[in-house]
Amino acid sequence: YVVVYDATDFVRASLNEIYVTFGFTFLIVVAVTFLFLQEWRATLIPSLAIPVSLIATFAVLYVSGFSANTITLLALVLAIGLVVDDAILVVENVQRIMEEEGIDAPQAAAKAMRQITSPIISTTLVLLAVFVPTAFLPGIDGQLYRQFAITLSASMVLSSVVALTLSPALCALLLKSPERKRSGPLGLFTRGLDRTRDAYGSIVARFIAVKFLTIAGIGAAFVGAWFAFAALPSTFLPDEDQGAIFID
Repeated sequence: YVVVYDATDFVRASLNEIYVTFGFTFLIVVAVTFLFLQEWRATLIPSLAIPVSLIATFAVLYVSGFSANTITLLALVLAIGLVVDDAILVVENVQRIMEEEGIDAPQAAAKAMRQITSPIISTTLVLLAVFVPTAFLPGIDGQLYRQFAITLSASMVLSSVVALTLSPALCALLLKSPERKRSGPLGLFTRGLDRTRDAYGSIVARFIAVKFLTIAGIGAAFVGAWFAFAALPSTFLPDEDQGAIFID
């Protein structure tokens, strides 16, 4: 027999791109987390959130009856950059409380989760409000992008579960009292970050005092998004579609 068409070649190439993207994302997460927190223990915790969330997402895909295709792989590429956000938020808040209040890691983790549990859940729900409606599109569009929506939504929910369970547990076990460097390149970055944070807080306070500017900014963002949505080109199928036609 002769194989005249093998779609798995393209899927295999897409998987290779996933591996490359995963590697770059992992390195970026490690670099950025270490730059801001300057602690290798804190860097390890968000790094572990990536494989845990993605492996669990593959489990959801398996139960849902979906395969590794162009749509699900595209969703996973986007998910790789999203699943670490909540874990980084947990680590940063625990580290901040330990630095400012001088308490140990278990106490800091408990206090940090009392502060950020509701924000983690609410931001996850906001993201789900963006992606879940895609699963209810009718017709062929709905069949194509239902897998995209379920993959991305599952990864968001699972990353939140990891942030609410695994990440604070790892913080309580691994984190030590922080000693942020005040000299050298890292110390220079820390001082610049502190000044930027103070300036940002001052600007936000002024905007809150003048509500008209805030409302005008939100209105301008909505108008800009509408014009962008109307002007950007659209397509029925992703550019990665091979467009094969079979004739018997």
